[in-house]
Amino acid sequence: MQLSLFDELRERLEVPEVEPAIRLRPYQQLSVDGVFERWRTDGSTMIVLPTGTGKSVCFSAIMDRRIQERPDERILVLAHREELILQAMRHAQNVGLKAGIEMGGQRARDEPVVISTVQTQAAWSRCRACFGEGCDDCHGRGKRRRFQRFQPRDFSTVIIDEAHHAVAETYRVCTAWYQQNPRLKILMVTATPKRTDEVGLHNVCESVAYEMDLKQAITEGWLTPIRQQFITVDGLDLSRVKTRKGDLAEGEREQAFLGETDAEEEMLLHAITYPTIEAAKGRRTLVFAAGQEHAEKLTAAFNAYEGIEAEFVIDKTDRAERRKIIQRFRDGRTQILVNCMVFTEGFDVPDAAVCANARPTKSASLYQQMIGRVTRPEAGVVDGLDTDEDRREAIANSGKPHCLVLDFTGDCGNHKLVSVADVLAGDDVEPIDLQAALIAAKKSGTDVDIEELIEKAKTAREESEKRKEEERKRRVQTRNYARDGQIYATDVDIFGGRQFDPFADYVPGPSGASQRQVAFLMKLGVSPETAVGYSKRQAHAVIDDLKKRRGGEFILTFGKYVGRPLKAVPKAYLDWIQKNIDRKDLQEQIAVYRTPVPF
Repeated sequence: MQLSLFDELRERLEVPEVEPAIRLRPYQQLSVDGVFERWRTDGSTMIVLPTGTGKSVCFSAIMDRRIQERPDERILVLAHREELILQAMRHAQNVGLKAGIEMGGQRARDEPVVISTVQTQAAWSRCRACFGEGCDDCHGRGKRRRFQRFQPRDFSTVIIDEAHHAVAETYRVCTAWYQQNPRLKILMVTATPKRTDEVGLHNVCESVAYEMDLKQAITEGWLTPIRQQFITVDGLDLSRVKTRKGDLAEGEREQAFLGETDAEEEMLLHAITYPTIEAAKGRRTLVFAAGQEHAEKLTAAFNAYEGIEAEFVIDKTDRAERRKIIQRFRDGRTQILVNCMVFTEGFDVPDAAVCANARPTKSASLYQQMIGRVTRPEAGVVDGLDTDEDRREAIANSGKPHCLVLDFTGDCGNHKLVSVADVLAGDDVEPIDLQAALIAAKKSGTDVDIEELIEKAKTAREESEKRKEEERKRRVQTRNYARDGQIYATDVDIFGGRQFDPFADYVPGPSGASQRQVAFLMKLGVSPETAVGYSKRQAHAVIDDLKKRRGGEFILTFGKYVGRPLKAVPKAYLDWIQKNIDRKDLQEQIAVYRTPVPF
């Protein structure tokens, strides 16, 4: 019997089964309702949900509702990987929709749902309707895009999975074709809307229908808590690795992890494998390697240890063999699965509990995708539970009460590498508290709850500031001078009555912020009593953060609104600055702040 296309793909790929009966979680229902509400006015909108919270479930429910509203029109689902195509097919079938796949040599027919890779849609082929002249299909070019076999008027909806890729030219070309239908609605779904290259998704999407971040998903009991451990690798020098496209250069990063000699290579490999084995304690572990060669050699190093079963998957791994390797990992026959940028998307193994990151990155989005592979709770643990407390308790009592992220570090130079703290810290977390928590985590030498460390750092800072404020008040001096039988009393508050002078009124301690740092912090709006309480390292971190702020968060360093972000400055004053202050950087930031952003 001939296999269906779906069965053929299932033979090639391994993606976990999805329960046929879909019961939307509260946030998923809010996401679905939010999309249809946004579509009343917007042509395109977005759902942002962390890895493991069911983005595909949301868009399958949206497809079902959309087909019911417009039964004579079709839906196109766009993705960029075969794994995502098969997931979309499963979810379409789970809501009773007939779907066809348009990918490579496979062609969809008249199915209401077409699932296709963007590479296939944008691919060129020879126009068979002409010889290159006077053809309406190809306009005389002699070739046409694959999407031209579909009529835009037939499609009411385009759904883009992993939509952080949607700013790429291939996606824009495809969506432009279907947007010839003025009634078309576009839905984008992603876990990580921020891109390393800083090209915002607002360039291709009008609004956000619903958004939940990683911290909220953990707090509400949908994902497992994350513990983090930093492991310092002696001899690992990332300081000389260049930055390309916002992240560490691929080849140079891998070379740093392999060393210059065979002896260095062996030392660096075992500096990762041994601590990983010790920390994992038999739990299933997903390892992200710095490159394909690094992945192969790490696997060999893991297998050198007695009782360890490790395998690797890279781009050139045979598809059939990849399926078998993943299944062995899923079944628990393989404890450690090493990969090089293969499992950042479309890979779901809830029993995986440890993420070993031997591929440090400056991209918060990529980092969140990597650790998201281990944040899912065990299957069925939180299903049917109605409260945050019940779900958190169920996870705590399960076989996977938390997941563990191992970050391998060395000499990072000026590179700011992303860690768990960066993706869990919200906008309300002070940079100084984040920095203090990271220092404590790296010093601990064991796995830690990074959120707990941030809270402890905040409490310690606030208590320190309170003590300093009390000390400041005690330092208010009353000087009495007797002259000609009269007494003159002068109250001098160095933080109040007159302007605090960091060069005259402040003497830094051995590790305290320098006088110049204090002066610059004050210029950026930090109070003197806070500035003088920083260490040199803390002051540097805060200054660096304040200087990097852009648009509405840009800090004024002069005038009566000194220290305030642009968004807190009256419009009239900004108008005056634009007319009278000749500073290019300031003018650019005001322009950025005043440029309308759809979301």
